[in-house]
Amino acid sequence: MEKERIEVFVNDRPVMVFRGLTVKHALIAAGGDLYGPALDGDVAVRDENGFVIGLEGALHDGARLYVALPERR
Repeated sequence: MEKERIEVFVNDRPVMVFRGLTVKHALIAAGGDLYGPALDGDVAVRDENGFVIGLEGALHDGARLYVALPERR
C-alpha cells in the first residue's frame, strides 16, 4: 500500500506533502518564501540533476528541488 504522504527535499530541507501534489505545493510547504519568486519567474526551480522543472511538475518520494533566491541589493 502506498503512503499518503511523501518526503521531498527543498534546498536539502525535508518537507512532507501529500502524494499527487506538485512542485508548487512543496515550495509553499517549505515556508513560502521561495514560491513567490518562482511564480514571478525571478528564480528557476531545478531538480537533483540540474534540470529546470515547472511549478506544476510532478513529485516523487525523495525528490530534491533546488531554488536559489536572488541576492538582495
